[in-house]
Amino acid sequence: MGKGGNAQKERGERKEIPGIEMKKQKFGEKVWISTYDPLDKNAPKLPTKAEIKASIPAHCFKRSYLKSMYYVVQDTVMAAFLIYVTNKALTTDIPRTPTEALVFVFGWSFYGFWMGTILTGHWVLAHECGHGAFSPSQGFNDFIGFILHQALLVPYFAWQYSHAKHHRRTNHIIDGESHVPSTREDNGLGEHDERNSFYAAWHEAMGDGAFAAFQIWSHLFLGWPLYLLGLASTGRLDYQGKPLNGRIADHF
Repeated sequence: MGKGGNAQKERGERKEIPGIEMKKQKFGEKVWISTYDPLDKNAPKLPTKAEIKASIPAHCFKRSYLKSMYYVVQDTVMAAFLIYVTNKALTTDIPRTPTEALVFVFGWSFYGFWMGTILTGHWVLAHECGHGAFSPSQGFNDFIGFILHQALLVPYFAWQYSHAKHHRRTNHIIDGESHVPSTREDNGLGEHDERNSFYAAWHEAMGDGAFAAFQIWSHLFLGWPLYLLGLASTGRLDYQGKPLNGRIADHF
């Protein structure tokens, strides 16, 4: 590929990214285009992953049973304290007056937000267990990670496998796992950026700013449940390496 790219460069030919020229004409200077060209022989050399890792101080890679378990206990105590206070201050009874309704809505919304925030800490700790970063022992990591993730209704070992694949194949359109980049066809775009679907037409109608805000909301509010159900951002291959072709992905 490198030789072919150099030959193309020497002939003075340049393959434009589809749709870029049309976007230039439509948006002018509003379209940002990277000045980095990996095919240019004078392009600055990017550091390798090994070089980046070697530049990080060695103490950053040291894992501690004591420190990791301290965070587990800390988050668990915070969750228990919030449950205790909420149990004393709120009730699950149906409110009968406007004041009770106000306390009910705001009180349980407060509880839901902060409990979700605290339990995200447990999820992150189990995430580190899956990566082997929680402690020097992978057996201990799996023991703690399994307990924490099962308490959050997350399939620990199935997630550990699929998440490792996500890191090995990050941004791979075919063999990626979660957050898989969408293709032109997925976004409802034609060969020359024609809006061929409601999703693409909606993007055009809303504008980039509003549509970006909508995507953030849909990703955070709908994306995770849809991913667990195998309906969104699950990659295009099953665990055997066969194309899904419309089949629902099985995380187990």
